[in-house]
Amino acid sequence: MKIELDNSYQDRPKIAAYSNNSITVANTAYSSNIIVTTGTVIEGCLPNNVQNMAESHIETIIGFNPEVVLFGTGKIITFPPDEICHTLYVRQIGFEVMDTGAACRSFNFLSGEGRQVVSALFIMG
Repeated sequence: MKIELDNSYQDRPKIAAYSNNSITVANTAYSSNIIVTTGTVIEGCLPNNVQNMAESHIETIIGFNPEVVLFGTGKIITFPPDEICHTLYVRQIGFEVMDTGAACRSFNFLSGEGRQVVSALFIMG
């Protein structure tokens, strides 16, 4: 059996860096909470923290048809409201809640595998 490396997903945007005050996707640094998909970055559409997420926020994320949603909640792991988790559950969309650094690394890994992943990333500072 011949095994070959699949590079077809290498052109997707990658999260290049993260710090307490910013997240860098490709060559652009963002100093606010962002949604990152396999094709775009959206600023200004998330609340100040994951606990303040509302149905409208999750509908924006679901609009990208993700297989999995990653919540990067800052330095401390904090779950979104139960309604948000329930919405994802009933629509059979997987989700993970983790600190922002782990979410950035996981996004790159899953995106590189060709997965349809969307991340809601909250600044750590």
